Amino acid sequence: MQDIKVAAISMMSRPAEPDENIKRHIFWIEKVAGENVDWCLFPEMSVTGFCFDRQFFEATEPFNGPSTKKMIEIAKKFNMTIGFGIAERDAGDIIRNTYVFVSNEGLLGRYAKTHIPPLEYTIESCGDEFTVINTKKARIGVNICFDNWFCESGRISYLNGAEVIIAPFYMSWGSDDIRTNPKKAYEDWRELALINFRAVAWQNGIYHITINSCGGIKEKNVEYFGPPFVMIINPFGEIEAETEPGQTDEQMIIHTLKAETLVKRRSDALFHPRYRRPGIYKKISL
Repeated sequence: MQDIKVAAISMMSRPAEPDENIKRHIFWIEKVAGENVDWCLFPEMSVTGFCFDRQFFEATEPFNGPSTKKMIEIAKKFNMTIGFGIAERDAGDIIRNTYVFVSNEGLLGRYAKTHIPPLEYTIESCGDEFTVINTKKARIGVNICFDNWFCESGRISYLNGAEVIIAPFYMSWGSDDIRTNPKKAYEDWRELALINFRAVAWQNGIYHITINSCGGIKEKNVEYFGPPFVMIINPFGEIEAETEPGQTDEQMIIHTLKAETLVKRRSDALFHPRYRRPGIYKKISL
C-alpha cells in the first residue's frame, strides 16, 4: 500500500435514474478535481439508485455496460480511481447489487453483494466471492451494506489481500430519520457502526471506509431518509475522519490514508491474523 488521498461522498441517488445520478457523480468529482485525489468513492447503488418494482429491473445493466463506460471516461478525464454502485444484470437476467471500480486505465473490477437482507430478496441475487481489486496504490475489498454485519466478510476480504475495505451503504437506523431528528438519526447510525467497524479494522489491520447514501427520497415506490454518513477508521481501530452529525444534505470527507499506519499495525507482535488456527474453525463454514 501507498499513501492514498480519498474523497468519500455521501451522495443522494434517484431511484432508477442512472443518467441523472451520473451527473451528480460528475458534480462531486469536479469539486475535488484540483485536490490531487486518488480515489473518489460513492455509496451503494449510487448510479442505479434503489427501486423495489419493475423500474428497478428496467434500470439494470451489465456491469461493463453504458453507465460503467461513462464512468470510465470520467475517470480518464479526471485521472482518478472511482468506486460506484450499480444494479448489475447478467445474460441470464440475474440481478446483483454490484460495486465497480474504474480508473484512467479502464475497468479495474467489481464486487457483488454476498449477503442479501429480506427486503432485497425480491430484487437481487447474491454474489459468492469476496473479490479484492488491485489498484496502483492499494488492494481494495468491498463489503456492501448488510455484508458488514458479518465478521466473516471483513476477515475473508483481508485473507484475500485487502488493505482497505470500502463499505457502501443505503441504510437508515433507529426510530428517527433526517426529517424528524437528523442529529439522533446520525448518532443512532454511528452507534451501530461502532459496534462492529472498529473491530473489523483493528482485527484485520485494514482501513475501513463507510459511505452511507444521503436520504431525502420519496418517489418511484421508494421512501428513504437515512442520514448522510462517512467514517474512516484506521488499522488500529481509530476514527480518523467522519462527517458532522445533524446534516440533511450530501456530505464529503477528503482524507489521506497513510501506508505507514497499516505497516505499523501489521508488524505488531500481536497482529491477530498471525495467530489464526483455521484447522479448528470448521463449524464457521457449516
